[in-house]
Amino acid sequence: MKRLLPTSMAGWLILVIVFGLVVSQAVTIAIHYNSRRDAQLLLENVRIVERVVALTRIINLLPLEQRPAIAVGVSRSGLIVTWEPKSAVNAGKPRNDRAQLLVEVLDRRHEDLPLRAIEADYFAAPLSLPLAGDLFGRLFGERNNDLRGALRQVLDSSPHQALYVVSLQLADDTWVNIAAPDVQTVPAWSSATTALIVGTLIVVIALSIIGIRHLTAPLRTLTQAADRLGRNVNSPPLPEAGSPDVIQAIRSFNGMQDRIRRFVEDRTRLIAAISHDLRTPITRLRLRAELIGDSEQQQKMLADLAEMETMIASTLNFAREEANPEPRQEIDLRQLLQVLYMDSTGTSFAVELPADHPAVLEGQPVALRRGFANLIGNAIRYGEGARVTLSGDDANLTVHVDDDGPGIHEDQLEKVFRPFYRLDSSRSRDTGGTGLGLSVARGVFRAHGGDVVLANRPDGGLRATVTLPRLKP
Repeated sequence: MKRLLPTSMAGWLILVIVFGLVVSQAVTIAIHYNSRRDAQLLLENVRIVERVVALTRIINLLPLEQRPAIAVGVSRSGLIVTWEPKSAVNAGKPRNDRAQLLVEVLDRRHEDLPLRAIEADYFAAPLSLPLAGDLFGRLFGERNNDLRGALRQVLDSSPHQALYVVSLQLADDTWVNIAAPDVQTVPAWSSATTALIVGTLIVVIALSIIGIRHLTAPLRTLTQAADRLGRNVNSPPLPEAGSPDVIQAIRSFNGMQDRIRRFVEDRTRLIAAISHDLRTPITRLRLRAELIGDSEQQQKMLADLAEMETMIASTLNFAREEANPEPRQEIDLRQLLQVLYMDSTGTSFAVELPADHPAVLEGQPVALRRGFANLIGNAIRYGEGARVTLSGDDANLTVHVDDDGPGIHEDQLEKVFRPFYRLDSSRSRDTGGTGLGLSVARGVFRAHGGDVVLANRPDGGLRATVTLPRLKP
């Protein structure tokens, strides 16, 4: 069931509009049909009553010997009239709603016609000829062939219609019995009604799609802008266009982007300034270390100062690149990893790249190369080698960097991405690492809309998994 439901806001809005329209149309048609059916029922009763009253008045004015022939003469397809000494309607049978309504109309409209009793019945099922003959007792006499033929015409011409039977007792205790077919009410769901509803739905759905797409276009624009902001904080601001509410939302988004950009720039300048200013006292400390008489202490101090200079140089390079980001372009990730493999020395680096699967993304080639170089360098330095595997799906590209080292404790897998954080069990000051490699790599990948995570492999070693969004066609 969930698969049939829409997943977007526009889809839900269209579904609600169409569902509401269908329900409202159905309710409206039902109300209209019931109202028209009641009105048509009343008009049909009035029509039958007027014919019954007129025929009864004519028969009542005739001599007794002429009444049977006249009754036969006025009978025709759609109406049967007989004059008999008994009623065709069983007076002891309870009246249904249709028969009761007909009697009430007759009571109000027979005017000055002298009637001693009024009886009526309504047969929802079509009458057969034998049943009709039982109601009208004289129909099967030898001299009533014409009347019997008229009754047969009524039954044959309206095989699916119900039948009204009315019996009126005259002042001389004789009965005028009249049978008339009920005119069927027009059905609620006709072809015209169905065509009207379908046509209305098509028009409403088309207008809804156009209107909703227009209304949700700013939302899609904001979504795309937020995605670009996550990849590039220096992306251009959104143009202010649309309704006042949309313009206000765009202004707020642009203001947020500008504040984030200024915050990043201020932080980068602050880091660069601190790192630059630290060079002067480090230089003075180096000069003073040269004057120390103890050669062992002198070497330790100079090593510490050299490490501090390396850290500061790395920080300055990072800040400099953040302040002046390179332009983005289409990058073939297979080619980038292949270049890293070709530039490597030794046999501790293996790469597995799909030959027939495109791996194109949009990004900064130098930054991405530095990020992957840091991961591969760590795997070679601390994991006894690196194996790089590239794969992907329709949305993302995935790069696995595996090594055969000792791995990392589970509670340290996230901490190693902190700047200047180093593991004593796997790194030493003698290697020259500054603790910025993984932090820089994660910053690069996240700036491209992706991420990198670490996990210990079940068969030993560490796996770094990089996901990057594929370039959309």
